[in-house]
Amino acid sequence: MSEHLARSRVLSARDRRAIRTGAAIATPVLFFLFIAKPYILATHRAADALQAQRLLLQREEDITVAARGSRVDSMAAAAARHVTARTYDATDTVLALTAFSRDVAAALKDAGLAIQRVETRDSVARHAGLQELTIDVRAQGDFESVLNALARLEGNDRLIHVSRLAIERSSGPSPNDGSSLSLAAVMHAYAR
Repeated sequence: MSEHLARSRVLSARDRRAIRTGAAIATPVLFFLFIAKPYILATHRAADALQAQRLLLQREEDITVAARGSRVDSMAAAAARHVTARTYDATDTVLALTAFSRDVAAALKDAGLAIQRVETRDSVARHAGLQELTIDVRAQGDFESVLNALARLEGNDRLIHVSRLAIERSSGPSPNDGSSLSLAAVMHAYAR
């Protein structure tokens, strides 16, 4: 009996070749079914999910840019309306320069200054159709009148920029019989 068992445990060459052939065929099939196929499916699912997230991100970025652009456009339009309301009408530059000179002279007179000179300069074209209007002003008065004049110019409805300002003691009497000061300024306004 032990001989019979020993023989049954020993495989013939044909059986061993059949087992090796079966293993050679089964190993790649099993590798594909249990390792490669699940990996490939997981990779495809991950790639699809990534593509879906990229599309979602792109849509969100487009929406954000559109919202930001419309917000910036509306803010720019509001700023343009605000600035346009503070500029002179540029259809006639001479008329705009005259209106600017008149506004400055009125502010100085209302503050109690005696105007000695208001001299206009040529307007200068700036960016996007904006014209820079420039005047030279010389006036005389007391300290309080000078401060009131500057406050009136600052509170003017129009945008007035003072690029040069000189306040000096003057030799003559002021219109209000106080210490006399002389004001010399170069002022700019804008026309659109």
